[in-house]
Amino acid sequence: MYRPTNDVHYVINEEKPKRPTKAHVDAAFFKQLYQLLSIGIPGILSPEAGFALLVAGSLVARSLCDLWMIRTSTLIEGSIVNMDAPLFKKRLLTFLAAMPIISVVNNILKYGIGEMKLRMRTNISRHLLDQYLKGFTYYKMTNLDTRIANPDQLLTTDIDKFCDSCTDLYSNVAKPMLDISIYLYRLTTSLGGRTPLLMIGYLALAGSFLTHIRRPIATMTAKEQRLEGEYRHIHSRLITNSEEIAFYRGNNREKLTLLASFHKLVEHLRGLLEFKVGMGVIDNFVGKYFE
Repeated sequence: MYRPTNDVHYVINEEKPKRPTKAHVDAAFFKQLYQLLSIGIPGILSPEAGFALLVAGSLVARSLCDLWMIRTSTLIEGSIVNMDAPLFKKRLLTFLAAMPIISVVNNILKYGIGEMKLRMRTNISRHLLDQYLKGFTYYKMTNLDTRIANPDQLLTTDIDKFCDSCTDLYSNVAKPMLDISIYLYRLTTSLGGRTPLLMIGYLALAGSFLTHIRRPIATMTAKEQRLEGEYRHIHSRLITNSEEIAFYRGNNREKLTLLASFHKLVEHLRGLLEFKVGMGVIDNFVGKYFE
């Protein structure tokens, strides 16, 4: 297996700052997130806000469908245990008749999430492209200012990932919160308030512990995006300067540069994968099986 030598320099800006910036979830982060979300969702009466409400309503309907399915499945199992054939057929037909409605609810939820993501990406992309192509901004970013080395990735892949993460976060947080609220309400009415308080205390401790050991993921993800951007930029540079490279017969040098960049990216992705596997083991033990 080929391993490129360490003397091949491919990083776009090799001058490393003395104090590298790290990803922090602080007031500045939430301020920037709010600014981006304000661009993606312009207002309360905007279509994007309407799709957010559609997703919320679909999540409520899906939770109700899940509760109904659990209850109906239990009743069907009870009729099987009691060997009551007429009641079994009746409940089974009711269950099958509800399947199309549940399927529609699930797909409306998927449509709402997908459409909200597309609309957010459209708004953010248009805003950033207006700023990028305003005056000579694009020229300054490419030739005069080296702080942003890969604007092509930022304006394409990163916007898509940001919108995807926001919509997934919205749905993945809202649904469990709703389920937990319903579950706690039913536990409180049947077992009293002590049992839910103990469960909430355990969940808070487990969540704090998992959040603490997940901290390196933010830095590793940021590094992954940077390495992906560098690798993509080298390909773009090769395409842009292909005539000069061919004239000076620099294909071997460019090959070494590409392989060095790709090797560094793969090594980082492998380390990130191993870290996520270890985190998954701990997460499953603390969040699922230990409960």
